[in-house]
Amino acid sequence: MTDNSPNIISPLPDLERDLRRERFAMRSLLEFARTLTPDLGTIGILKSIQRTIMGKALITDGFAYMSVENPDGSDRRFQLVSHSGLRHFPFPENISFEHLETWIFSPPDGVRTTLPVFDSEQNEIIAFLGFGKSLVPQAELVGEENYLESLSLLAGIAITNARLFESERERERLESELRLAREIQQSLLPQQLPVVAGLSFSAYSRQSELVGGDYYDLLPLDDHRVLLVIADVVGKGISAAILMSNLQASLHALLSQLRSGALSLVSLVETLNTLIAKSTSAERFITAVFAIVDTSKNTITTIVCGHPRPMLFSADGVVTEILTGGLPLGIIAETTFEEQLSPFNHGTNVLLYTDGLSEAMGKSEGKMLGTSGVARLAKIFISTANSIEETIEEQLVAHTVMNVRDDLTLVVARRV
Repeated sequence: MTDNSPNIISPLPDLERDLRRERFAMRSLLEFARTLTPDLGTIGILKSIQRTIMGKALITDGFAYMSVENPDGSDRRFQLVSHSGLRHFPFPENISFEHLETWIFSPPDGVRTTLPVFDSEQNEIIAFLGFGKSLVPQAELVGEENYLESLSLLAGIAITNARLFESERERERLESELRLAREIQQSLLPQQLPVVAGLSFSAYSRQSELVGGDYYDLLPLDDHRVLLVIADVVGKGISAAILMSNLQASLHALLSQLRSGALSLVSLVETLNTLIAKSTSAERFITAVFAIVDTSKNTITTIVCGHPRPMLFSADGVVTEILTGGLPLGIIAETTFEEQLSPFNHGTNVLLYTDGLSEAMGKSEGKMLGTSGVARLAKIFISTANSIEETIEEQLVAHTVMNVRDDLTLVVARRV
């Protein structure tokens, strides 16, 4: 019996071949995805994607651009990170997004395939790849849209994660450096207050950030003299801390000459000013107060360098501002300073402070504490058993109506 039914060719072999190819491509993508770890870095990930595509399709010509942030906050730009072949085309080192956008729709001569890479949220292009023709026509990327799209998605996720990883690592590094800077800065401040017959001391320092620019010191000169110093470096952060450490080192280096009488207080301050002016720019200056209390003469000699004026509190409650003034340290190398001699009898207190105290802001009325507010606070810890720290914490830091925004430092010396 003859079979006259039509001859039907089964499509199963072709279907199985396509399925096997898809499974192989999927396994390859999964294996490749495991290699795209954040420690490769964003450029390393992009180059890895480029090498994979060029290797798969036997392509020798290609390029890759990565988006970078402009330091000035202007429009995004793309930086050339890899360039192979296409010698006739002069690829610029940096291009704008608008320039790149034209390449998406009209690729450069010799570029057969372009592949934009989006961030993981698909909001913007973060990289761009271009490829020339394959050495083997059968290996061309034409028809590999799914494969390329999958690679683009992998690249977008990996680059976004790498950027987050780099950002977190940079944050941790900066925090580590700031903690170290804070430890160094704290070590520059007096670890304990000196003991000088006839005087008692109090000090308080609170930084608004991890590293601040306030500095104070209490340095005995002999049995009856002590040098009080308070300073405020313009700005905050590591640069302010470095300038503060320079001031401290220079001051301590000159201290022996002040003790011996080879330098007067005026000469000491003028020398410090010259050293700082020559080692920093005029924008980096220091306001400061230098005062020598002499219990044998019952006097205080003071030089104010662009700083809030010290206050004297007499035994009968009269408050007097020390009115001497001068330029901050570091603005002009050759400048002169004047000192003021004031009585410092039994029961007298002197307060040195930084502007973080006087500029503490009332939240409701929007007014600064000012010198009158500083005097009121000083009277509280002078006339009561409260320490400076207790008074400041109770009256300002923990108070709901005050806002302390800057570094805050106080030094008090009392003639007892």
